[in-house]
Amino acid sequence: MDAVTTPPKAASLVLRSTFPAAIPATGFVRATRELLAPHGFHAANTLPLIATCRDELAFNLTARLQDTWGAGFNMAGLAGMIVLGRTGILAAASHAPIEDGVRRFVLVALPHIGIDATGVIGNVERPGVPGVSHTCGALMALHDELRGDNAPTGDYPFLDLLDPEQGMLRDRIPPWLPEGPVPDLAGLTRIARDVITADTHKVITVLREQQAVPTHVAVFTGVHINGPGGTEYVEPGSCYVDLGADEPEIDLVFD
Repeated sequence: MDAVTTPPKAASLVLRSTFPAAIPATGFVRATRELLAPHGFHAANTLPLIATCRDELAFNLTARLQDTWGAGFNMAGLAGMIVLGRTGILAAASHAPIEDGVRRFVLVALPHIGIDATGVIGNVERPGVPGVSHTCGALMALHDELRGDNAPTGDYPFLDLLDPEQGMLRDRIPPWLPEGPVPDLAGLTRIARDVITADTHKVITVLREQQAVPTHVAVFTGVHINGPGGTEYVEPGSCYVDLGADEPEIDLVFD
């Protein structure tokens, strides 16, 4: 059953002012199917590659994507970062069906953020969990470190063997920060989205390695927003179809 679709007024105002292009998550998922149908993508001939956050609050969106596109290959780590690396991507590359001599993939990659009933960004309600909860906890932890100048970053890849995915966030996101004060949590989440978007181009390159047939890849990035009362939204980011290295990208526009 779909969650309530209308958040409280305070949350709605913050949602519209902070994420003005956000649409209900159900509409986002439906649009992925409708936008791709003219380009030959459908559930029977496409492998979904899904990178939503590990948080259980991302499960409903992941489930909707799989209801629409079929069982997906899990690409995700904390904050929706694509963490599985070249070996994992190469594994996924051979799993897509071949129809009309083409392999097709739809890659959906989204960090997420919470908005509670009072409109506080970063807060979220979890069923059965007392008190205030937060999301995305990984990005919030990084945000706290950056504001306190405590994030261990440098000119070399940072890897904490006891915390590798958070270490990736510490390594990948700071070089994308603008000059001046650290952005607020919404701004940092959008930077995570931009890092993920850049990674989608690398994913496409690896998907085409060792392939004897053309590979078509549709990409949807953005920000997944967990609102009060189980409401969910997505602010679309970079959305495109890549039909080949010698073909121009096709932009996909949400109405």
